[in-house]
Amino acid sequence: MGIGVVDPILPVIAESIGATHWQVEMLFTAYIFTMAVMMIPVGLVVSRVGDKQMMVIGLGLVTIFSLLCGFAADIPQLSIFRAGWGLGNATFFATAMTLLIALTPQASTAVGLYEAAIGLGMAGGPLIGGLLGQHSWRYPFIGTSVLIFIAFLLVAFFVYDPNKGKPKKAVGWQEMRHLLAFPPFLKGAIGGMLYYYGFFVVLAYSPLVMKLSAIQIGLVFFGWGLCLAYGSAALAHRLEAKYESKQILPYSLLLFAVLLLLLAVAEQTWFMIVLIILSGLVSGLNNALFTGYVMETSPYERGVTSGMYNFVRWMGAAIAPVLSGVIGHAVSAKAPFMIAMALSLVAFLSCLAQTGAIGNENCIKATVADKTKTRPFLGEKQACFLFGSLSSSLIITL
Repeated sequence: MGIGVVDPILPVIAESIGATHWQVEMLFTAYIFTMAVMMIPVGLVVSRVGDKQMMVIGLGLVTIFSLLCGFAADIPQLSIFRAGWGLGNATFFATAMTLLIALTPQASTAVGLYEAAIGLGMAGGPLIGGLLGQHSWRYPFIGTSVLIFIAFLLVAFFVYDPNKGKPKKAVGWQEMRHLLAFPPFLKGAIGGMLYYYGFFVVLAYSPLVMKLSAIQIGLVFFGWGLCLAYGSAALAHRLEAKYESKQILPYSLLLFAVLLLLLAVAEQTWFMIVLIILSGLVSGLNNALFTGYVMETSPYERGVTSGMYNFVRWMGAAIAPVLSGVIGHAVSAKAPFMIAMALSLVAFLSCLAQTGAIGNENCIKATVADKTKTRPFLGEKQACFLFGSLSSSLIITL
């Protein structure tokens, strides 16, 4: 919710404070960059402190800094407080998934619930931002602080800690370095980083070019967030029952690249709105598939894998907003969508090569851990069926 709450009030903040597009995009970059950088130290500390304790600390930090954002006087202050907010969020993203996996019988179910919850939060964030932002750009920050404080109380007093009383295994930098040197993880994480660049171009940049009011932007991204949650939980679960994550990813990334291309050439506002909402469905699927694939292929402890993966993928998200603001001002308003499309195509080709679908089946054998049982590769008919299923899901949603 903290990521999306700023979305509909970006134009309002720019007008109220007199900031340029790239300056208001710093609110996203400061937040996400801090969150990404802190993923690694948080991943090291959590092995000593515990998942629940770190989550409680993170929620407390978010409560404080989101409230401070509501009383900021200018963009530099807002950016600093958003960075503090990102620090709190780092502890959440590094611990929430591992805590859910520990509390859920199947890891794939936990990943689906985790990504769906993020989707619902991203749906609720813009809606709250739009409703409260009509009155003042400060109210969404204050409202978020109240909601996060409620979450703080719920986690502190009602969430069971499955690892309580168990000996904690300390994790060091060596495990982090080894994980980065593990080819299946590195390829998946870099693919996630390239994809997340495009994800945040849609989320953080498109509100500035749609020329809509705060409540209208909030409603658009409320629909986007609902599709995000459905794609993460329902659609991903159905497809993963038939195929492996690495088999589906290339085709869902290709669909995402097509949607970015259409956003780059779209002229009518209504068409952009439809494309943005539909992109939520594909993004939800990609989020779940990338997370599931990385967590399955890593031979290391889940806390280490989650922290390092989030660090890599969120770095792509961190540079997307401010770079898009600069490119949009220097080149054209639609140029950032073309850049995002190109990076998504690179991720698509990388995933396609990794699954052996471009003629190198031996490549996949080197990327499968001993614990993973290889399923048959997608043949031509299966690939067409899968791509058709994904396309049909978009049409049905439309």
